[in-house]
Amino acid sequence: MQLIDTPLPLPYVVIEADGRIISSNSRALNLFDLRTEKIDDIIDQESINKLITSTWQQDEQQPIEVVLKTRINPLALFDLYISWDHEDQLHILFAAKDKATQIYTDQIMQLQSRLANTDFELYEQKEKLEQTIYRLNSLSGPFIPLAATMGYIPLFGDLTEEMIHVISANVLQSIFIGEFDDVLVDLTSIADIKEEGISKFMDLLKTIHLMNGNRVQIVGANPRLAQILYKENFSLYCIFKPSLQYVLKDYYQ
Repeated sequence: MQLIDTPLPLPYVVIEADGRIISSNSRALNLFDLRTEKIDDIIDQESINKLITSTWQQDEQQPIEVVLKTRINPLALFDLYISWDHEDQLHILFAAKDKATQIYTDQIMQLQSRLANTDFELYEQKEKLEQTIYRLNSLSGPFIPLAATMGYIPLFGDLTEEMIHVISANVLQSIFIGEFDDVLVDLTSIADIKEEGISKFMDLLKTIHLMNGNRVQIVGANPRLAQILYKENFSLYCIFKPSLQYVLKDYYQ
C-alpha cells in the first residue's frame, strides 16, 4: 500500500473497486489498522452495504454516515466524503462526528457490554436452575426394594414429563437388575398430574409391564387422580390398590 505524502487535515484512503486499499495518508494509518488492506475490515458490518450502495448513488457534496472500527474504538461514528476518479478508484475522506455524538456512541458500547454481561449471568443462573430442577426430579421417584421380588416407587410433587423422564432410567435399570416381579407406584404425595406427563407416565408403566409381565400396582391415588388415570386407560398396565399397607399384608400372607 502506498503512503500519500500530500498533507491533508483528515484521514484519507484510495481504494480499488474490489475494496482493496491501495494508498492512504499517515492520519489514516494512525487511525485504522490497515494491515489487511481491505476497506471491509475497518467498517462495521451493518455499514458495509450502506457504503456499497451509496458509492454509486451518493452526491459527492453530501457525506455518508457510517460506523467504523478504529484502533481505539470498535464503534466510532464518521462522515465519509467520497469521490471517483477517471480510473474508477474511490477516494474517501474520514471526518469524525462531533464529541457529543461520540459520547452517545460510547454509551451504546457500555450498554452493549452491560447487556452481554447480564446475558451471561442469566445464562449461568439458568444452568444452575436447570441443574437444581434435574436434581429435584431425580429425587422425586426413588426405587426402593421392599422384598426380594417387590420394588416400591414413591412419587413426590407434580407428575410432569420432565420428572418421569429423569427417573425412568434408574427405575427401569433397577427392575431389570433386581428382577422385580411386583412393582408398586405410590401417588400419595403427588400434588397434580400435568397433561404432558400423563403420556410419559403411561409409557413408563407400559415398559415395566412388558419387562416383568405383571401390571404395576398403583397405591395412594386420590379419587381425582384415579379418575384421570382410568380415563386414560391406565388399567391396561396397572391395577389400583387401596394402600401400601394393604399390598404388603396381602404379599406376606
